[in-house]
Amino acid sequence: MKKSILIIKGFSKNEIELINDRKIIQLYIDFFCSNAGGAFDLDTEIYVLEEPEIRELTKLDVLNDLDYLIILLIGHGANKNGTQIFQLQEKTFIQPGQLQFECKKQLHILETCRNVIDFELDIQRLNRLIPKYAYGGYIKRPLTREESIAKFDSAIKSSKDGVLYLFAASIDESASDYLFLKSLIDNAIYIHEYYRERVISTHKVFEMAKKQVTELTEGNQNPIISGEGDFPFVITII
Repeated sequence: MKKSILIIKGFSKNEIELINDRKIIQLYIDFFCSNAGGAFDLDTEIYVLEEPEIRELTKLDVLNDLDYLIILLIGHGANKNGTQIFQLQEKTFIQPGQLQFECKKQLHILETCRNVIDFELDIQRLNRLIPKYAYGGYIKRPLTREESIAKFDSAIKSSKDGVLYLFAASIDESASDYLFLKSLIDNAIYIHEYYRERVISTHKVFEMAKKQVTELTEGNQNPIISGEGDFPFVITII
């Protein structure tokens, strides 16, 4: 099974925002490298780009040969004429939908605002495109790293092809303080520790996170899911 994670940090307005962006990136790296998140290999399966140039994105041909790809975008965004945009650099904007690769199973997670804007932007065109968590009381031993990889890979193989998008907010809404991304991981860790003998899908984790975010923001931020496919997100402890 060939799988990878591509994490792209967009433009950070100041030093504090940069520090926070990197903390969230590390949170996701820790999760996906753990048994709970599929035990991805940090050195060979995870790519992190910070405010990359357009040419860097067009040179990621290695991702075309994958069986499964997760793309995580962290940064500023908005909605222009019904299309999501992402601030890659201070003066460079792209459309996340252009970040498409040839692998048949892709999960895109976007932690960006989606406020509607009416000013013109010069949107660049792309040609194409591990910490051990505390275990809640258990009877059986936890899965080994090898067993977690095998379960995750098997679930990927049996899932239908498709491209799935998770948006931190609905159109014309702001994304508050990485709340959506943190909620996804919080719920995934809860599932990992307290569910048993299951592989939990992205849709399940998303719905739990959506409910939490909507309640915490009193309805001001409503994450949405779009696209086809449903891929494994978390492996339970046993």
